[in-house]
Amino acid sequence: MGFGGRLTSLMAAAALVVTVAGCGGGSKSKSPAATPSTTTSPTAGGAQGGASVTTGPVHATFTGPNHNPKVGKPWPYSVHVVDSAGRPLSGTVKIQFTFGGQVVGTDTPPVHPIRAGLWHDNLTYPKAAIGQPVTLQAVVHTSVGSVTLNWPVTARQ
Repeated sequence: MGFGGRLTSLMAAAALVVTVAGCGGGSKSKSPAATPSTTTSPTAGGAQGGASVTTGPVHATFTGPNHNPKVGKPWPYSVHVVDSAGRPLSGTVKIQFTFGGQVVGTDTPPVHPIRAGLWHDNLTYPKAAIGQPVTLQAVVHTSVGSVTLNWPVTARQ
C-alpha cells in the first residue's frame, strides 16, 4: 500500500514538530496510543535485524528488509505475534509514524487485523521522505496483552 500523501503530510508535521520543539513549545509527554505495556527498539542481528518483544504473554517481532527504504519502491514489512508458548495470536496492529518521540502520522487505515499471528504489507515512500528520520511504529493489541514495536527508517533515493 502506498502512502505518499500521508508521508508528505507526515514530513510537514515532522517539520512542524522540529520547529515547535526548537521554540520551547515541544512536549515530552507520550501520546496515549504510544504507551502500551511494552515498547522495544530494534535488536541487532542479521541483514534484516528486527524489533522484538520476547518476554511477557505477547511475543512479537517486526521485520523489514532494511532501515533505508528506497523512495518509489515497495518496502515490505511484517509483524509476527505469538503467545509465550509460541502459538500464533490474532488481534490488531496500528501502524503509525513518529518523529522525535511524537506520533505525526498513521497508516490508512490505521488499524489492521492480525490473523494467525501475521500482518504483512508494503509501504512506498515518496521523495519528500528522503533523509527524514522517522520511526515506523506497530502497536499490537491481542486478547493476552499489547506491545509496541519500533522500526527507525530514513528513506533514500
